[in-house]
This record gives sequence, C-alpha cells and structure tokens, in this order.
Amino acid sequence: MVLYLLEIQAMASVGYKDYYAILGVSRDASAEEIKKAYRRLARQYHPDTNPGNKAAEEKFKEIQEAYEVLSNPEMRAKYDRLGSNWKYYEEAARGASGPGMSWEGIGSPFEGFSDFFRMFFGEDFIQRGVAPEYSLPVSLEELYRGAKKNLRVGGEEIEITLRPGMSPNTRLRVRQRGPRGSDLIVNLQLMPHPTFKLKGKDLHAPLIVPLYTALLGGNVEFQHLDGQRLRLSIPPETPNGHILRLRSKGWPGNPPGDLYLTVQIKLPTHLTPREKELIAELQRIRPS
Repeated sequence: MVLYLLEIQAMASVGYKDYYAILGVSRDASAEEIKKAYRRLARQYHPDTNPGNKAAEEKFKEIQEAYEVLSNPEMRAKYDRLGSNWKYYEEAARGASGPGMSWEGIGSPFEGFSDFFRMFFGEDFIQRGVAPEYSLPVSLEELYRGAKKNLRVGGEEIEITLRPGMSPNTRLRVRQRGPRGSDLIVNLQLMPHPTFKLKGKDLHAPLIVPLYTALLGGNVEFQHLDGQRLRLSIPPETPNGHILRLRSKGWPGNPPGDLYLTVQIKLPTHLTPREKELIAELQRIRPS
C-alpha cells in the first residue's frame, strides 16, 4: 500500500500541462489560429531575441511543446481525450510501461520537452515518424539574398541554408537531424520589415522624395534589399502618394515580381527667415 501511494505521488509530480492556455487559444481553436498564436509567442520568447534570459528560454520550450501537440491532428486528438482524466491515463501509461522504465532511455531525443509530453506522446512521436517542427526567424533581406542560419535543436546547432528568393511560406525538411535520427520540419518565421512589404511576388515600399524634387522634377536614389542603389527619375509636379512600378525588381523568381514605390514627399524643416519669406510670396502668387 505504501509503495502504491509513493507511485501515485510520483505520477502527480509529472503535472498536466494545458497546452491551449500556454498558446492562449480556446480549445476549439482552428489550426490557423493555433499557428498564428504560436508564431507570435515564438517570436516574443525566441532565445535569439532574449539572449541570456533563462525564463524566456523555458517559456519558448513550453510554447514549442504545446505547438508540437496541437499542430498535429492525431496528437491533439489524443491530448483532447485526456481532459480532466489525465491522471487516470497517466497511471495506465506508466503501469503499462513497467516499474523499471526510465526516461533517460527515450528521453534524450526529447531534450527540452516535459515529462508529461514524453509520457503521452514520446513513443508515438518516434514510432509514427512524426517530424518535430521548429520555427526559424528570418529577415526579408535574408530570404531575398539567401543566407545561412543556425537553428538550435536540443543542445545542437544545425545550419539551415536559405536559397535566394525563397518564399517565406516555405517549410523545410531537414533529413535525419531530429530525435533518434528522424527528420525535422523548419517553418520560416518572417520578421516584420521597417520598409518593405511582400505581397505575393511583388515588393512594396515608400519612396522618400524632397518637396522641391517633387515640384520641379529630378533624380532620387532608392536602396533595394540586396544593397543595390537604384537611381530613379521623378517627373515634375509628382503628387504625394504617386506609385512608381519597377518591372522585374520585385521578388526573385521565374518570372520575378515587380517593385512598387509609393512617393512620400518630405517637407523641409528648420526654415530660415528668408525661406519663409519666399514661401509666403509663393502663397500670395499661388494661394491654392
């Protein structure tokens, strides 16, 4: 009897984890809602954006674990069946495994995952060949130019190669680098860009044009994602909000997309008294 009570106490220490609460979604959340919540939280708590923050690192692992389960229909269904009876299933699972079972044997491929996860999903995870998914933050420049990124999986860093012009919706399968030599899936997580927006295969960005250039015409320069400086001709009396289309200067591909630049007129500041006089004179000549 004493031995049985000790075993029950040990089982309780594993602890039920509410994956829906971890991701901040309802239990009937759609797959898309779960993915959006995961990407938002993963971006917030990713170790690359929180260097040296152990609390953020643990939170990131928890978020990763919750997404591993809820993004997989079979694992989510199994998890949903647990409900408030999780302790009963836990006892059955541990009893079926035998009293001599040790997590060291199957746990090492699941470094960073909780005992709760390993107890209920670990063996299924390996036997069914479910590839674990990881999120990799990338910038628009890295996707446009191509880059090599490091992804931490457990205690190991894996180099991920991004081809130039790769879509931000790409899901990369990395062979034999997951648990026990299994594959793993890398989801690219596009970070917000301060200037450019990608819509389909077209790039959109503002083009800053000085007031006098917009009125009288002239040339301005624009720096593209690859660092190339484009020299653009601005016609006289170009209005604010005017859109310039540069064919084949958008996202790389076959065919490539276009680049759309929206004119944003920059007003002069810190006017001298003489400049104010001239502008006032112009206002008298041309009141509207």
